[in-house]
Amino acid sequence: MDSFIKIKIMRRFIITFSLFVATLFVALGQVDKAFTTVTVVNGKVLFEQFIPVSQNLSSNQKYQLLQEWAKKKFAGNPMLAGIRYDEAARTITVSNRTELQNPEKMVMSYRFDVSVNNAGCMLMVRDISYQVNQSNAASFFPKVYTAEQIITDQSLNNAGSEAEWRKAVRRETLQTLNQLAAELAAIF
Repeated sequence: MDSFIKIKIMRRFIITFSLFVATLFVALGQVDKAFTTVTVVNGKVLFEQFIPVSQNLSSNQKYQLLQEWAKKKFAGNPMLAGIRYDEAARTITVSNRTELQNPEKMVMSYRFDVSVNNAGCMLMVRDISYQVNQSNAASFFPKVYTAEQIITDQSLNNAGSEAEWRKAVRRETLQTLNQLAAELAAIF
């Protein structure tokens, strides 16, 4: 009887330990994504994310790190439309473009604001639009779509034959913005 109880206890220990290790691996393997849905505020697509940062730095030091990151990331970037620094508010505003590859080659334009304070960093992405070259060459100018026309839940529900195309654009947009949020979180 005594050995039977020891075996039973050992089995429970092994099962509990295995579940603990499996849970630990799952938790370590997860990557938090800042943006998983498309938020519409007053009819406009708006992405907002608060990024907690180290409390060991003052807000001035955090702003200095933010400025250094922006200069390093965007200096010499031909897709950069503009960058503005506001020392008093500890905010930077960047108007940028990036090339998306899926489902087709297009240029996404967007504007984002990043502000820092003692609590952390606030990222706000807005004014998103997409430029797609006309495939039939009917026009020299690219076709321009707003985020509200392509990536919102409402536009996906009414997409018809363009549903897969819109889902792919939405997926790549969220991926791009999550990468931006991860880069910001890494600088502090």
